Amino acid sequence: MGFKFRGRTQEAEKNMNNVRLKKREDKQMRFETVRRKLIGIRQNLLSESKAEIDQILNQEDKYNGASDDGDLADISLRDLMQAATLTRHQAQLRAVEEALLRIEEGVYGICEDCGEEIPIGRLNAMPFALRCVDCQERHETMPAESREVFLTSWGSPGGENGD
Repeated sequence: MGFKFRGRTQEAEKNMNNVRLKKREDKQMRFETVRRKLIGIRQNLLSESKAEIDQILNQEDKYNGASDDGDLADISLRDLMQAATLTRHQAQLRAVEEALLRIEEGVYGICEDCGEEIPIGRLNAMPFALRCVDCQERHETMPAESREVFLTSWGSPGGENGD
């Protein structure tokens, strides 16, 4: 008979660890389709970002042909739109990477606010969702200054991924 370890035998502790590992592996397999979808989204975002950056870098002197303030404003607006696209891609990539990490850690599909499982249909539609529909609706209708208090009271980390 093994010696006691935190109120359990070593064998019981080992069995519990095996059960936890098995559950984590089962969750990973359950979300394999979503994982592949996230990897595809990541590849698309990286390709689009690379194309956008290549376009920016390959522009000759874009201000050279500008003849008046209207032309300069047009060029400036395009620059802002490109920057906004790259910023959006960066945020989406971060959300995808965090979702892939949650799958790997076995905590994917759990609402960050209430701790309940997020329905698989929602995850298929929005694979980087952090919250169930009810909590997401509450989150979106809550004033910005109240969100931090709400998240803190539920023990959720503060990072938002725009889901």
